[in-house]
Amino acid sequence: MKYTVNYGLYPHGKDDSIETRMRLIFEDGLPATEINRHLVLAQIDKSKPLSTPVYQLCIYLNYLALRDMYVTDATMNFIYDFLCELYIDGLSYAGDGTPRSYASICQYVEVLSKLYDSFALRGHPLDESLYLRLPQMILLTDKKDTRRKGRVVKRHEHLTMVHLLSGVFKPNQNDIPKLHYAKWYSPEQIKAISDELPITYRCIFLDTVYTGHRIDSTLSFTMDSVNLYNSEVTPTRTKTGKKHTSWIPETLVNDFQTYLMDVRNNIETDSNYFFIGRDGKPVTYGAYYAALESARIKINKKYGWDIEALHPHAGRSTFAAALRSYQLEQQRNGIPTFSDVDFCNLMDWKSMDSLKHYDLVNRVQDVTPILIDFYKKYDIFSAENSLLADKNKG
Repeated sequence: MKYTVNYGLYPHGKDDSIETRMRLIFEDGLPATEINRHLVLAQIDKSKPLSTPVYQLCIYLNYLALRDMYVTDATMNFIYDFLCELYIDGLSYAGDGTPRSYASICQYVEVLSKLYDSFALRGHPLDESLYLRLPQMILLTDKKDTRRKGRVVKRHEHLTMVHLLSGVFKPNQNDIPKLHYAKWYSPEQIKAISDELPITYRCIFLDTVYTGHRIDSTLSFTMDSVNLYNSEVTPTRTKTGKKHTSWIPETLVNDFQTYLMDVRNNIETDSNYFFIGRDGKPVTYGAYYAALESARIKINKKYGWDIEALHPHAGRSTFAAALRSYQLEQQRNGIPTFSDVDFCNLMDWKSMDSLKHYDLVNRVQDVTPILIDFYKKYDIFSAENSLLADKNKG
């Protein structure tokens, strides 16, 4: 990774006679000067070096670097997308790669709020959105902090609005499992959700259902990586670094073509990304998350359902559960089918242990495979995809 954490000695005091050991961030092996100015001030009076906040900041910096951005380039929406991705899917270079808890997200918000307040105080030019509230923040009230650990920053002393991002999130499936949380979708729910989504987000949603792509992978499609003539799509970003080409059904090919003709071709943009917003910029994780939330409210009202949250990851889980159900049924009937290794390569999993989440009877047997004829193609295609993955490692 571009950014790493290591120890350093910071000289200070009269004639630099005092050297304080602290954790600092290094960029390509060299101290990241401007970032470390902030970290030095945060650690100078500490009895021991900071730990978790420094590593969390390093994770955020690497997230920026992977998108060719520097810390001062970030917008409020970008920071929100980063937090959403941590909360929903997790990042391979953030801890064990699993989704972070609500408490952890609040820690990240505090770390980033202090960073950008520090940058604003030192006169660094920041995007104007950091000084404004996102639409999701408009109705938020300032929380009262009852903790008294040293100097507590009061609500009117923040120089940016980043600290309010913690209020956009709430404890949900990552902390307290709830019965009405949609881990995966039934065919009826898939149709209802897709009907309520604008064509751009409908394409994104259905791609995750039919291919099992992670949201970040779907959003990474470029004009060159979508081959509608052959009904194939290839993400340019994957969690493991492997490249996978997936088939999509004819119905989704038609939706993609409609999106191109009715939406993308009418937007002025220099971007090569396939999914583009009205502003000509690539669709973000946060925008997709907001579209799902809007659809959830509509379908609950329309059908009398009580779905508490539409998880952006659930389309991928639906694909995995349906495909695993089909595979196990074939095996029970003594019919040759793809192997567990093929399955893991197709899902871009690092470990076979991930399969166990889809082997429980009370999970798999409740999921009706969608378009059985479509899934049968994976008997042939998954083996080819496995070879492709091995060729494209890294």
